[in-house]
Amino acid sequence: MRILLFGSLREDIAREVAAEIPAQGCSIRELRAMLVARDQCCAPLARPSNRACVDREIVPEDHVVRPGQEIAFVSPLSGG
Repeated sequence: MRILLFGSLREDIAREVAAEIPAQGCSIRELRAMLVARDQCCAPLARPSNRACVDREIVPEDHVVRPGQEIAFVSPLSGG
């Protein structure tokens, strides 16, 4: 499954990363840990300031994601 990255995450890591979500699902917290453990270039995903979105809605860390959902991580926006 593709996980989309936006903002500085896209610059630091890539436009997207691939992950295998278990059939029973996993929490956003578990997904972050899985991605970082698999590849240290994903370490910026562990920052709590980077928000997770599932099906285009910001979700908390304990939200369970399942295969087939759209998952994205968004870095904080700068500007004014």
